[in-house]
Amino acid sequence: MFERDKYIIWEAGEVIYRAGDPSNEAFLIMEGSVQIFTSEGLLLNRIGTNEILGETSLLLNVSRTVTAITASTGAKATRIPRQYFDEIAARDRVTGALIRKSQYRLIDSDTQSNMLGTEIERLSVLVENAINNGFSDNTAIDELRTTIARLRKQVVFDKHHAYHPSTMEGSRDDGENADNFG
Repeated sequence: MFERDKYIIWEAGEVIYRAGDPSNEAFLIMEGSVQIFTSEGLLLNRIGTNEILGETSLLLNVSRTVTAITASTGAKATRIPRQYFDEIAARDRVTGALIRKSQYRLIDSDTQSNMLGTEIERLSVLVENAINNGFSDNTAIDELRTTIARLRKQVVFDKHHAYHPSTMEGSRDDGENADNFG
């Protein structure tokens, strides 16, 4: 990484930040793209030109929740200081609450994607083992059935909606509710 004028420039494959790092700023990508990974290595997203990177942990005042690595083109960005977001939230409490709520939902979605990605990888190993054993290993097949049944309970699909059951049990109690907006 190096800075030129008001821009930060990262080379291809450069780590911008890692999950667990402190969050002091966000970035507006001006050129190039950045890949977003979970701490376990699951690719969650690609951020490109005119998109913001690093805002979630900044807005929620937590450590970085993902790892950001530039794609093959590298990236050029401008810094967005914490103060910018703090001023927006102070000017309009409803907007601040909406932004925080959407960030919590993003973290929940990332967590679910990571869990499902991990389980899919585990299932693929079980299937491969079952195939290699000529489907004679009942333990592997039973484990496959158990894992699939558990996943079906965690993620429910219907014709019109897909949701994670934990989001239906009640919203996150982060102190932001209608009572706060007199």
